[in-house]
Amino acid sequence: MSAPRVDELVLEDATGVWVIRSTSDTVYFIDADSSLLLRRTGPNSPPGFADNRWAPLIEVQSIFAGDRGVIRVGDRHRYLYDYDADGLDYGWWIQRLVTEIAYVEGEELARLPRFPQDGAL
Repeated sequence: MSAPRVDELVLEDATGVWVIRSTSDTVYFIDADSSLLLRRTGPNSPPGFADNRWAPLIEVQSIFAGDRGVIRVGDRHRYLYDYDADGLDYGWWIQRLVTEIAYVEGEELARLPRFPQDGAL
């Protein structure tokens, strides 16, 4: 059985972990219960401050619609995240055009890192 998919994810109503795939090989995971973001880069993606580890998700903004807290297939999104709990700055990523939003469960969920990793944010 395949994981449930949606065309729109409203973060304030969502629960569990979701994967957001795009036209890029880079994949984003959101833990809606804990407001965390995990970015797994593709082979041609530039590196970010918190790649391959969970970071607190501060905000998601739609590039096309302009609203916040909603992720849609067919839209691009800006993710604002806190890569350093002791720092003064946030990081951000802009994702390519979203092609799929799916609930993460089973083996895929088990392969994700736990939070926090090695006591670091």
